[in-house]
Amino acid sequence: MGIMDEVEQLARSGRLGEAVQLVGERARSDPDAMLILANWRLWGMYGPRDLAEAHRLLEAAAAAGSAEAALQLATLVNNGTGCRPDPDMARGILQQWRQEPHAADQLDLLDAMPTHPDADIEELSADPSIRLVRNLFSEAECDYVLRRAGPELRPSMIIDEATGRPRPHPVRTSYSMNFGPPDEDLVIHALNRRIAALTGTEYAAGEPLHVLRYTPGQEFRPHLDAIPGATNQRQWTAIVYLNAGFSGGETDFPELGIRTLGGKGDGLVFRNASPDGAGDQRARHAGLPVTSGEKWVASRWIRQQPYEPEMAGGGPHG
Repeated sequence: MGIMDEVEQLARSGRLGEAVQLVGERARSDPDAMLILANWRLWGMYGPRDLAEAHRLLEAAAAAGSAEAALQLATLVNNGTGCRPDPDMARGILQQWRQEPHAADQLDLLDAMPTHPDADIEELSADPSIRLVRNLFSEAECDYVLRRAGPELRPSMIIDEATGRPRPHPVRTSYSMNFGPPDEDLVIHALNRRIAALTGTEYAAGEPLHVLRYTPGQEFRPHLDAIPGATNQRQWTAIVYLNAGFSGGETDFPELGIRTLGGKGDGLVFRNASPDGAGDQRARHAGLPVTSGEKWVASRWIRQQPYEPEMAGGGPHG
């Protein structure tokens, strides 16, 4: 029985304290326990958030032969979580572990990425700005995002203000996941930077890339991405259509009479708010119901200023 099985067995039996103690003891020598504890320190679970300790544990686990720890370390080093960003060092880690499929996939896609991708842009609206960008992601990049996101999908939820507990999202009927900092590997990071370049915004102002899957009948009802009263407003939204082979699911702007649907890899970029942060009601939009097949999209909401995802006290899907 591995350490993860033992931890889960203890937790299920109500002995969470023993599980936490077990991981702490085993992390002195067991690379799997080191990896578990590193993630707890990353997320601030069962103890304080301690990024330096997370790095130390990942380095130790990688040195003991854990490929998963090495690849996670490469992710953090590349995007600067708990350290100064060092893309060269991160890529070097991937090269050392190239025999691992996830490392090889990243390196192959990074090598294939154009230095200055050509953007074929169709302006759907000048005010507010709405643009359809052809081939923002390549087919291979879309497939990669789908492979990474698929196993992590959960029903779209919000936190109920009255109870503090998750409940089904009242507007979005879909399955979703986020590529938070520990999951934003070198490929996802490069795609986020491409979105930043297209929108003329800072990479650090973007929220984690958010992937959604809609099955027949599921939709995202009319809404505005700008957040009322936010001091760091969502000024831009970028949506990338990750697949084809479905019907329905158009993106609709009812106030503007615009309805559009990109092909696989196309991006839809639009402004949600004025420079002073006031939401623009004309940018209200909906993801219309899917009528057949599955629709997959990746969204990135871009703030006015650098944005740091909340991680402490939660979890990868907290």
